[in-house]
Amino acid sequence: MIPSLFTYADADIRGFTAENALAQQNIESAFKELVSPEMCRTKLRRLTEEPHLAGTENSRKVAEYLRSEYESYGLQVKIYEYQVYLPHPLEVHVELVSPSKHLAVNKESGWEWDKDSFRTDIVPGYNAYSPDGDVTAELVYVNRGLPQDYRMLIERGISVEGKICIARYGGSYRGVKAKLAGDNGAVGLILYSDPADDGYTRGDVYPRGPWRSADAIQRGTVKYIFQHASDPLTPGWAAIEDAHRLPMDEATDLPKIPVVPIAYKDAKPLLQALAGPNVPYNWQGGLPLAYHIGPGPAKVHLKVRCEHSIRPIYNVIATLEGTEYPDQWVILGNHHDAWVYGAADPNSGTTSLLEVARCLGALAQQGVRPKRTIVFASWDAEEFGILGSTEWVEELKLELQEKSIAYLNVDIAATGNRFYASAIPTLRQLVREATQEVIDPRTLKPVYENWKKRYNAAEPRVGNLGSGSDHSPFVGHAGISAVSMGFDGPYGVYHAMQDNYYWMEHFGDPTFQYQVAMAQIWGIIALRLANADILPLDYDVYAQALQDELETFKNSVPIELDRLDNLLTEWEQTATKLNMLLETYLLSGSKEKIGHINQRLYQLERTLTDEAGLPLRPWFKHLVYAPGLNTGYAAVVFPGIRDAIEQGDVAKSEIEAKRLAEAFERMIKGLKQIIAML
Repeated sequence: MIPSLFTYADADIRGFTAENALAQQNIESAFKELVSPEMCRTKLRRLTEEPHLAGTENSRKVAEYLRSEYESYGLQVKIYEYQVYLPHPLEVHVELVSPSKHLAVNKESGWEWDKDSFRTDIVPGYNAYSPDGDVTAELVYVNRGLPQDYRMLIERGISVEGKICIARYGGSYRGVKAKLAGDNGAVGLILYSDPADDGYTRGDVYPRGPWRSADAIQRGTVKYIFQHASDPLTPGWAAIEDAHRLPMDEATDLPKIPVVPIAYKDAKPLLQALAGPNVPYNWQGGLPLAYHIGPGPAKVHLKVRCEHSIRPIYNVIATLEGTEYPDQWVILGNHHDAWVYGAADPNSGTTSLLEVARCLGALAQQGVRPKRTIVFASWDAEEFGILGSTEWVEELKLELQEKSIAYLNVDIAATGNRFYASAIPTLRQLVREATQEVIDPRTLKPVYENWKKRYNAAEPRVGNLGSGSDHSPFVGHAGISAVSMGFDGPYGVYHAMQDNYYWMEHFGDPTFQYQVAMAQIWGIIALRLANADILPLDYDVYAQALQDELETFKNSVPIELDRLDNLLTEWEQTATKLNMLLETYLLSGSKEKIGHINQRLYQLERTLTDEAGLPLRPWFKHLVYAPGLNTGYAAVVFPGIRDAIEQGDVAKSEIEAKRLAEAFERMIKGLKQIIAML
C-alpha cells in the first residue's frame, strides 16, 4: 500500500516530474511573496462599509465591486443573475405577556466607538424562511431542541403540543430545530444564543472581547438545507428569470411554524418566568438563574410578518484560463452576502479570495499562467440556504461534471489561529501538504505543525463534508470533490451586527496575517491542482477512510455489510496498483495520454453518485456523504442506509446498501479502466 499518490526520490511535490516540481516551487514562492496583509485590510474595510443582505441594493453594489476588482486583475468576468425567493422581515415581535411583561428588542444596541452600530438599515433579528404567524401560548424550554430533548420531555410527561418552544442555539443546525418543534406540535419557536456557548462564560464580550454581548442576535436561515440547497421554489433546476416556480405551499424545505431569534438579554426574563421542574444538569445554561422546563406560567406572544418576494441575486465568476488544459477547471469559492456587515463571515474569506485572484493575475501578466483554468466564484445568498452556488451548479451541472477537478471553499477565512479543514478524502493529503508550505504568523512554524498538535495522531484530522456552506451543491448534487477550510478562534459575534470591521481589527485577525495565510494555503492547493502533471488525487486514501467509517458503522446497524467491506478492500488494492503505475508513467516523461488520464481521475468521484438521489431527499445524489437529517450541517457517511434505519425501515436500508455497493463497483471499474490505459 502506498500512503500517498506517488513518492519517489527525485521529485519534491506529488504529481510533478522533478523538473516541473522545481518550477512549481518557484511559482508558489513568488505567489506567497505577493500576498499582502495591507491589501487584505483595505479590501475588508471596503467590503464591510455597509450592511449587504442578499436581495438588497447594497448586495448588488458588493457584486459590482467584486466584478471591478477581478477585472483589474486581468481576469475574464461574468455575473450570473438568478431570481430567487428571499423573504425580508416587515415585523418581528416577541413579548412576554404573562405573568409579567417584557418586550424583546430585535436589533442590537449602538456603541459610541463603533460607527457601524448606528446604521438604520441593519436587518432586524429574524430567521429567514420562517412562515408568517401570530400566536400566543405557554412557553416550554426544550434545551437544544433536538430529538433526544423531546424524548426526555415525553418521558417526564411534558408535551409541547400547542405551546411555544424556546431553544438555545448549538448542537445542530437551526433548521433542524424548527422542523422538530413543528413535528412535535409546537405552534412557534424562539431561538437564543446562551452565554454558556458563546457569551460571557467564555470570556470578555464585545466591545471588550470577542464573545457575544447580551444584545447580539444570531440571525440565520431555517430553510431545510438537509433536504436540498436549492431555491425553495426551483428545487433541482436553475432559478433563471423565466423558470417554472412551485407555489409556495408546495415547497418541501420550509418550516411550518413561526421562528424568531432573540438575544440572551431578552431570553433571560422569559426563562425566569418559567416554572415546572428544574432542568437536567446538562440543560442548564449560563444565565444567572435556575433553568426550568415549564410549561408556563410564562405566556408569550410571537408574531412574524415578512415580505415574500422573488429577488435578484448575483454570482460573480472570474476566470484565469489555463494554457494547456483550459477545459479542466479548479474552482475557488466564497460567498459575498452577509446578514449585516459580515467581517468574518464571509468577508474575511472574500479578502483572501481576492488576494489569490490578484496575485495569480499578477503572475499571469508576467507570463506565468496555470496549465489548467482557475475559476474564482463569489456567491450570493449563501446565508439564506446556499442559494447562489446551488443555482449555478444546477444551471451548469453537466459542464461542471465534465470539467471540474475540484471545488475549494472558504467561508470564514479567519477568526483566530486554529486551522481546520474538511474534504473529500482524495484531497486530504493535498491540504496537509499545502499547510506545510505556509508559515503560521504567531508561531513562525508551518501551519501544519500547529494543526497537528491538536490531534493525538500521526497527522492532523481532516473532517467529512456535510452542508452549511457552498461546497454542498458541488459534492452533494454534482459529485465534485471539494475542500472547505479556514482558521478559527474565539468568535461570539456569528450572524450578529457586531461581526464588523471593528471586531476583526481588534479580535479576529488584527494584523490580517491569518487572512494572508489562508490565501497562501488556498492558492497553493489551487496551483498544484492546476499545474500537476498527474493530479494528486488519493483514491487509496479514500478507500481507507471509508473502511474506517464502515468498521464503526457496521456494529450499530441491523443489516449485513460484508459486501461493502469486501468491495472497499478491492477498491484500496486497485487504487494502490494504479498509484504505482501512475508513478512509473510520470517518471517515464510521457505526455501522450496525460490529459485524458487526469480527466478520468477527477471524474471518478461521479461514480459515487446516483441520479435517483437519496430516497428521502432526492436532490442529494452522492451516496457516501450528505448532511444528516438531524444535524443539518454536519456530515453523515452512507446517508441512504442511515436515513432508512432512522425511519425504522430495515428493508429500505438493505436496498440502499445494495445501491452503495453498486457505486463502489463503479469506482473499482473506473480505476481499472485507467490502469488499462497505462
